[in-house]
Amino acid sequence: MTIGGGLPSWQIDMTEEYMKRMKNLVEISKLVTQSQDFFKIKDIIVSKMLDVVHPAKACVNIFYNDDFNYAYLVCSNTLKYIPTVFEGVDRPEGAKIDFDLYPDYIREAVEKKKIIYVRDVFLDEAASKERDLAQNEGYCGRAVFPFIIEEKVVGFMTAFTTEGESISDEDMNFIASVASLMALSIEITRKNESVNKLVNKLRQGVTAINEATRKLYVDKNIDTYLKDLTKQAVEITDSEEAIIILDKNEKHARIVNCYNKNECRSNLFLMLDTISENHKDGDFSNDVDMVLENGSKINSYIYHRLMDADSNLGYIICANATKYTRDDVNILSILSKQITVGTQLYEYNQNEVRHRVLQNELSVLNKQQKLMMNDANMVCNGNRQLYCYHQPAKVVGGDFYDAVRVNDDKVIYIVADVMGHGIVSNYMVALIKGAFKVLCRQFEKPSDIMNNLNKMLFEEFDKMEVFCTGIVASLDTKENTLTVSNAGHYSPVIIQRDGTVAKYVNCKKGIPIGVIEDGEYKDNVINIKDYPMICMFTDGILEIKNKDKEEFGQERFEKLLCENYKYSPEFIIEKIKEEFYAFSGKKEYSDDIMMVMLKDNNV
Repeated sequence: MTIGGGLPSWQIDMTEEYMKRMKNLVEISKLVTQSQDFFKIKDIIVSKMLDVVHPAKACVNIFYNDDFNYAYLVCSNTLKYIPTVFEGVDRPEGAKIDFDLYPDYIREAVEKKKIIYVRDVFLDEAASKERDLAQNEGYCGRAVFPFIIEEKVVGFMTAFTTEGESISDEDMNFIASVASLMALSIEITRKNESVNKLVNKLRQGVTAINEATRKLYVDKNIDTYLKDLTKQAVEITDSEEAIIILDKNEKHARIVNCYNKNECRSNLFLMLDTISENHKDGDFSNDVDMVLENGSKINSYIYHRLMDADSNLGYIICANATKYTRDDVNILSILSKQITVGTQLYEYNQNEVRHRVLQNELSVLNKQQKLMMNDANMVCNGNRQLYCYHQPAKVVGGDFYDAVRVNDDKVIYIVADVMGHGIVSNYMVALIKGAFKVLCRQFEKPSDIMNNLNKMLFEEFDKMEVFCTGIVASLDTKENTLTVSNAGHYSPVIIQRDGTVAKYVNCKKGIPIGVIEDGEYKDNVINIKDYPMICMFTDGILEIKNKDKEEFGQERFEKLLCENYKYSPEFIIEKIKEEFYAFSGKKEYSDDIMMVMLKDNNV
């Protein structure tokens, strides 16, 4: 039958069915890409899938931590009998089910990473284990769709048919597409959980460190301070034991403090010779199977040197975690710097008069901020160089810069300004720096890094009643591009080859970090081929005042860069210092002075 001389009615029905499937598939794709929590969207996805395929029932199982001994039933809303058989269906992690209880064809589908469709479980011997279950649930056929990510099965979905029903090839293809999207959602969720866990570790660590430093200042007890931080090292790295070895000025004299979860004496001092042979500031090793001189066994270890400039003051060593990662080294790096600063504060207070204690504390915090920032100046390739000039304020500010080399062609760096001074800004700088290093290993786009910085640290900013402006930039030396995401910060000053400022380069601003929890940030791509210098800076430069309270301002700053962009970074910095002094008559300022130059060395 045809309608109005057009398509046959069956063909119209097929077209409408196809359009509805495509619409639902687009909606499922949107759910997956916009959500970072599989458990919030799994039931919606299954419902949208079943709305356009013939099976009326489906369930989802996932594996945790690559453990294929148990499959957790996490989605069973369309089933009636099966959820009553297994305990824990309502738990967030799902019902824990021994995988050996599943029929042979399901275990084969997981093992061989393939889709298997059993049309009649009462006739197929591979399904003999589930016939009672099928009788009570009211299904006859069952198809298994493994969730596969990077050649690894992370779970599976099964669709059920009743007697007389079958799953068409079109249905199979559609369900397989949905299964692929669900696998992606599980992977996104696990990566997000991993990042949040690291940031929570960092937040926990910084809070405990600041409290230990405060107690050291009050009690003047270095042993208690080191004991607290050794315990903290164990907790933030999930280790069994840790030791801090602090070399004093006298040769071979050492302060040692250790912590062991099993309340045994630590044996890690015996590892010192092995670790001292490694020339890296921090490193880790898993599956080492090391036996120390006293017979104790080390399965894995991680360490970081305690550094003051180029001097090695000692070590912090942790051992016997299930697995260490490069992110653990980054977190331990922050702890090591805090130990260095804290012990120097202790020694300084031992020798200073009481009426200068507050001034000394701010000086130490200043040094702490400088240690946390590290020397991130780097030659990005044969032509481009990153160079930072930072003059801390008399009262500790919140300006900071860091750069991470992602690979031979890419460097990601951040320039930021936490609004505030003293301990609060110092605390927030530590959180941002640690989160930035973690996120650089998770995301490539500056906008993704900025969005996740804001989401993960919003509660902390809100609690402290501060916010942060900043720029995250990704330099691609192969493509000659700089991709910038701006969170309410000053746009970079971009110098052209004729020595003028490029005025209309796109650098759209988002809102500062910590103002709105769901703030969104965009990427701005700049072709840097014709720009010999791009300079990012913080507001301390523009707000330097002369005796008449006039500010130095952006126009003077741009003119200074245009006149000197052809010279070396060192020369430019010295020239800027001279101009600041000539304008203000001062060499110290109430706010941080920071500028980061991306410079073409061939100019």
